[in-house]
Amino acid sequence: MSDTPKSKLTKKQQLFVDNYLVHFNATKAALQAGYSKKTAYSIGNENLKKPEISAHIEARLKESRMNSDEVMKMMKDIAGSNLNDYMKIVERERIKPVKKSLHLLIERKKLEIKRAYMYIERKGFTDQEYDDYVTKHILPLEDDILVAEIDLELDPLATFTDNEVEIFESIELDLVKLAKDKEGGKIKSFEWKEFGPKVEMYAVDGMLDKLARVNGMYSDTLVVDDKNKIDPESLSDETLRNLLSAVKRQQ
Repeated sequence: MSDTPKSKLTKKQQLFVDNYLVHFNATKAALQAGYSKKTAYSIGNENLKKPEISAHIEARLKESRMNSDEVMKMMKDIAGSNLNDYMKIVERERIKPVKKSLHLLIERKKLEIKRAYMYIERKGFTDQEYDDYVTKHILPLEDDILVAEIDLELDPLATFTDNEVEIFESIELDLVKLAKDKEGGKIKSFEWKEFGPKVEMYAVDGMLDKLARVNGMYSDTLVVDDKNKIDPESLSDETLRNLLSAVKRQQ
């Protein structure tokens, strides 16, 4: 048998219920439903006392209510969440320019020349092909060696710029874990912006209070009266931990 209330709400009342179930703030829900600023506070509280509205709110809460184990797991996950959980260290490569002695450059050029002569001897070039290959590939290497030797005569400490592959550590976001936790409700929002991903975590104290309140885990209300109500967002982490400990002792 369905628990959906038979009484229908007005459009404003339905908007009030929809918004109230998002943040559990009656005044804010009244404003979002279209009531004036002057009457939002009083109408918000009146709406909560109306049987038809409270019945709809209770029915909606029952539909989405988790069992106590699910609530405690969600509380633990959110309370312990940290953006660092989605960071991972990876190794990357980059080219690093390094100054080295021209003696090393000369040795490299000589090795290239030796390799080139071995190639043309085994290739079986004709005389013309042999001369063309030497002119194109070997003579430029000999010129490079000559220039380097002259530079070393002028400056025995002369160097050239060489490139080396350098391994370095970098940090990147674990996008797969972020997406999964967003689907699981642990992450408030995760979206791509112009300069990369934007991640928004839940406020731990506010979420703990809302989860406990929605799932009926408080034995008494935090609202003392209309004039002296307590804003759950203003409670410290220590106060919320004490409240949750008290709730668990009563279960």
